[in-house]
Amino acid sequence: MKFNLKDLSNSNVKPMKKLGNIKKAVECVCLNETTRTKFEVMAREIFKKYHALYPEEQVKPFLRQFNAIEAIYNKLNQQVREADVTDIIVRLQQVVNESVSVNPNKVGEPDGVYIDLSNLDLDKLRAVFAKTPLKNTILFDLHQAVENKLKQMLKQNPLRMKFYDRYKEIIDEYNKGKSLEDTLKAFDNLNTFIQDLTVEENRTVREGLSEEILAIYDLLREGKELEQNEIKQVKKVAVETLEKLKQEKLKIERWRESRQISSQVWQTINDYLLNLPIQSYTDDDVNEKTVSIYQHIFANYPGGDFSAYIRATA
Repeated sequence: MKFNLKDLSNSNVKPMKKLGNIKKAVECVCLNETTRTKFEVMAREIFKKYHALYPEEQVKPFLRQFNAIEAIYNKLNQQVREADVTDIIVRLQQVVNESVSVNPNKVGEPDGVYIDLSNLDLDKLRAVFAKTPLKNTILFDLHQAVENKLKQMLKQNPLRMKFYDRYKEIIDEYNKGKSLEDTLKAFDNLNTFIQDLTVEENRTVREGLSEEILAIYDLLREGKELEQNEIKQVKKVAVETLEKLKQEKLKIERWRESRQISSQVWQTINDYLLNLPIQSYTDDDVNEKTVSIYQHIFANYPGGDFSAYIRATA
């Protein structure tokens, strides 16, 4: 697909036609991450030079071109701000008037729309995607939404880095592609990744733990093959450790600035981790896990206001 800026800057083009032309322009810009980044850098340079000259007479003949570039730039960045995986799937349906298992009015979902991303029919979704004329735009928006979701999940739990590594492989391959088949393959890979990411996100329900406790539990269990009774014990240690910290030391404002309190936080963690199953955790294991839990607490709990963790991971 090619696009001529005159299709936007021409005064004879009707408003509705211009809106369609903006979408076509965005589709061209979104061929891959390189083309989009290049456009945004060049656009910002144009904005800077235009505003430096305005309102001199020399700049007035270029007003329509400036407005056209600004319209494309604003549309691109509006989509980045609004990027949400569910919203993009809904938008994909609307583009081609297809249905992809949408359940209205599920409690707790914004706009009354819920899509079970872990149970999407990928064959049907791929067929829908193949029909849309805005493949590059949909794919890039999906990539942005997945990245935003992944950043949030990584803040909540550092052991999800394996998902980030896999995601980067998908995006690196996507950025190298140019053909329609490359675009379809990238869409398939992203949707499969979304399903796995959603399964991971729902693991709190399966484990019977909150997101906060799950992060502690995962750090404790990393590198260990445990029996069922040991798993219960490790979960208990994770719960009791965080509860104790939040009842006492983490209530203190800016506790991280005090060496004494920081040392007490470390010691509290170590004391509770001594209750880990002795069959599977040596003294060295306990010390190692104490360090990893302390680092996680230090990074995510600044002290005082317990909503700070929620804000940091939202």
